[in-house]
Amino acid sequence: MAPTLKEIARRSGVSIATVSYVVNNGPRPVLPATRERVQRVIDELNYRPNAAARSLLKKRTNTVGVVFPYTAGDIFDNAYFSRVLSGIVDLTTVHHCSTMLFTGMAWEEAELNIPQYSDGRCDGIVLIAPPSPCQLIGELEARNVPLVVIGTRPAGDEWSVVDVDNVEAARIAVGHLFDLGHRRIGLIGGNPRSTSSPEREQGYRKAFAERGVPVDETLVLPAASTLDASEEAWTRLMRRERDRRPTAVFGVQDAIGELAIRVARSLGLRVPEDLSVIGFDDLAFAATLDPPLTTVRQPLRHIGAEATRLLFDRIDGKFTGHRQVLLDFVLVERASTSQPPGAT
Repeated sequence: MAPTLKEIARRSGVSIATVSYVVNNGPRPVLPATRERVQRVIDELNYRPNAAARSLLKKRTNTVGVVFPYTAGDIFDNAYFSRVLSGIVDLTTVHHCSTMLFTGMAWEEAELNIPQYSDGRCDGIVLIAPPSPCQLIGELEARNVPLVVIGTRPAGDEWSVVDVDNVEAARIAVGHLFDLGHRRIGLIGGNPRSTSSPEREQGYRKAFAERGVPVDETLVLPAASTLDASEEAWTRLMRRERDRRPTAVFGVQDAIGELAIRVARSLGLRVPEDLSVIGFDDLAFAATLDPPLTTVRQPLRHIGAEATRLLFDRIDGKFTGHRQVLLDFVLVERASTSQPPGAT
């Protein structure tokens, strides 16, 4: 028969309430000598608290929700989301918590199903790269649901976010192309509803402004809703005469960098001899492309872990309001970049 608090109290010579304070580390203090005596009996009897009972006592479910409104398979197929999720699970495991995935719908559908995220089944929510604007965030905030957002930053400090400094990372990436001698540098945007795409375009423009070089707007391809649309626009641009097409391109995602390499090859152009290419994220496939892709490395697993750490702090009441955490990034130089054609 499993030991009970009553049995521990009898053997320790204390009240059941005192044993409860030791087991739950509060809410009232226990003298060190008494705590040691009770703990010794707990160890002797190999007592293990009932997790469900403890969570009810603390009004906790010991579960963190992760909102990723696509099919579950997409998470594991997509290198960005799988690495972020790995970081989340790293921290929930350390905290002996479960991770609940909310998947299987588009963001628009998720915004219509707000009650399921705030019905008490989770202690807090992590949202991975929601679009901007996102009604779901405001609704959860209004319901006092602790939440942290990954990869989408508001204009102000309206919610807690973990990300990298996309503007600075893009500025450094494009600066690398300038340092190699490029001046006709193109840009291929990403998802139009993502805040990271305009931030990275801002960094692109900042690199030009710092060098006093005007941006050739004909080389800037705005964010497109699909990769196919980006590919069509980039193909048209790369079919220009040699002196009017870019000698380098900054793609705001690795998938866009891969697209640029594929289009160049289909047109008989060589990378990096005719076109230098830089991506963003450093997903696993970037190093295996031909040629391997120069890119900005985001610490995706660390981002997931840090977001979860921040969420636990919010759940535990260690801070109120909002925090924005920007983690370090690294420019990874590989074989897809070199001096422009004709450089000596």
